[in-house]
Amino acid sequence: MTVLSGSDIRQRLQEGNLDRRLVIAPLLEPSEQLRDDQCSIDVRLGFEFSLVSASLYGMIDEFDPDTGSESKLKTLYRRQYVPLGRGIVIHPHQFILATTLEYIRLPYDLMSYVVGRSTWGRLGLIVATAIGIHPLFAGSLTLELRNLGETPLKLYPGEAIAQLFFHSTREEENATSDIEAGLSQYSGTVDMVPRRISSGITHSKLLKLRKKHG
Repeated sequence: MTVLSGSDIRQRLQEGNLDRRLVIAPLLEPSEQLRDDQCSIDVRLGFEFSLVSASLYGMIDEFDPDTGSESKLKTLYRRQYVPLGRGIVIHPHQFILATTLEYIRLPYDLMSYVVGRSTWGRLGLIVATAIGIHPLFAGSLTLELRNLGETPLKLYPGEAIAQLFFHSTREEENATSDIEAGLSQYSGTVDMVPRRISSGITHSKLLKLRKKHG
């Protein structure tokens, strides 16, 4: 896999072939977010946040209908909208979910991963996510933010919060005709709140084992 340089990323953003075009929008300050001497592009905080509420449950168990269902998982989070110009405080050891301001669509031959910015890291803010972004993903990214420092931090929509690195995944001549099928799997904005812990197949198999040895 080849890592894209800043100029490579810019070229893919301007690609005439829509199947190969990388979409990241809006870019508020293109020259600041994307530089030729770097191999990444900055993404910014969006307006939607989900704060983890104090849990009434002793633990989360995906096989327990009282804690593991989608409806129960949603009760762990409190959504908050923060308008432009206002901020949200993340306290020491607090965990919140956030979205990127940018909408992102990857072409069939690129994958990406998210890395926190060192400036925030030195203040104690850890930016985590699912890390890997698959080809043909389309939507805003969900970021997991954790303040590991000892001082509250105020975050504002529009601040550069993380950076994306890109890898090419395959040559164009080897691309198959499954682009449309892939779009149906990865397109669409992903809900910040988790719907389930395991995939349907894994959940079913683990449930059988649990019943067998329970």
